[in-house]
Amino acid sequence: MRYMKRVLKITGGAFLFPAVLVGLLAVYWDLRKPPSFETDPVLELEHWVAVPGSDDLRIQHNSNTDLIHFNGAFFLIHAQTKWHLEDTQGTLVVQQSEDARNWTEVARIRVPNTDVRDPKFAAISGRLFLYFLPNKEFDPFPRTTFWSVSDDGVTWQEPQELVTVTAIHRVDGEAQPVTSGGWNLWRPKTRNGKTWYVIASGRKPAYPNTITILIKTQDGIHWEEVSEVYTRHSNGEPAMEFLPRGGLIATLRCGSLGTYGYQFGNPTGNTILAVTTPPYRHWACTHSFITRLDGATLFPLGERVFAVGRNHLGPRFDMGNHMSVKRTAFYEVKRDRLVHLFDLPSTGDTAYTGVVVRNDDIYTSYYTPPIEKEYPWIFAICFKPKTDIRIAKVSASGLLRYADRVSAAQVTVPPRIGEKDQP
Repeated sequence: MRYMKRVLKITGGAFLFPAVLVGLLAVYWDLRKPPSFETDPVLELEHWVAVPGSDDLRIQHNSNTDLIHFNGAFFLIHAQTKWHLEDTQGTLVVQQSEDARNWTEVARIRVPNTDVRDPKFAAISGRLFLYFLPNKEFDPFPRTTFWSVSDDGVTWQEPQELVTVTAIHRVDGEAQPVTSGGWNLWRPKTRNGKTWYVIASGRKPAYPNTITILIKTQDGIHWEEVSEVYTRHSNGEPAMEFLPRGGLIATLRCGSLGTYGYQFGNPTGNTILAVTTPPYRHWACTHSFITRLDGATLFPLGERVFAVGRNHLGPRFDMGNHMSVKRTAFYEVKRDRLVHLFDLPSTGDTAYTGVVVRNDDIYTSYYTPPIEKEYPWIFAICFKPKTDIRIAKVSASGLLRYADRVSAAQVTVPPRIGEKDQP
């Protein structure tokens, strides 16, 4: 009997200790002072809540944004769900605004009994296309793309799976075109208004991991492979932008360079930087270890490229640790590295951005829990899933001046592991 009592005490303690620990940490995270998010005045930063999180537990989590200026108005899209993980009742909400401050809901897009996320706009041949990822797993892992199209941003066609991606598969040593679905599209871009390019992530039989390929279209519906971007290690969430002389630069999210560990972070978590020149057949790739740039948007200013995405507060040995805090941040994207510039007011589960540049104003959409508290990522998604969609506005000329200061102050860092990886 005494033995049984001891076993019960130990067992009870084993179950009770994590709950007590989480409770104490929750109190600490609630009481600790939030970050100030002060920025240099040259940036002229303004920020506001565009779509507040709801008190209705079924639709409290706003996330996965994109932003575009189309037909004289701003259009914002975001996912609306009960939390970060799978929600088969989730919806994509389209909002419209004249000034990016006052928003009116104009459309809701759903796929029955399917979690929907990661929406991306593209204005193709005068029509507004939408690409988004349906997810059927509790821990989200989308495996194909759905699309819809609108002439006015308000009335949308019924979504359907994008099954018209022609990729080159190698079967028994021979290259064969295969047209199918199964590719996750991010954000299409065009240089000449005739051909649109996007980097897509997915799988081919020749590779055991998720790879990225560059595909192109002229109608937004039928896509064909141009080249393989990166195939050595699993990667995804690719964002790209055109370089001044017609080349392309891309950032690819990479969880690790072949080493194990995810929940508590990975020392080789990084952002792959991929660069190519016309006709985009071959890519040169390097790695930046200051963050894993989740949910990013790339955009040009003059002859330079910038990004807004997730800051994991690196470099660090546990890149991506679920217990660490995150930010949404601005970066300059150079051919060989990312340069962190500044953080936007954000915390916990955040980023997945959209960007519109209008004259000297840069508008950025992103999501975050209320910024008055500072919660780690895993605690935010489990216990604080209520999130706002925020808009930040900064001066384009101010950003260029500030980026010059940051670059001038940096000391050259020796190359890291994998610096000369090829696709």
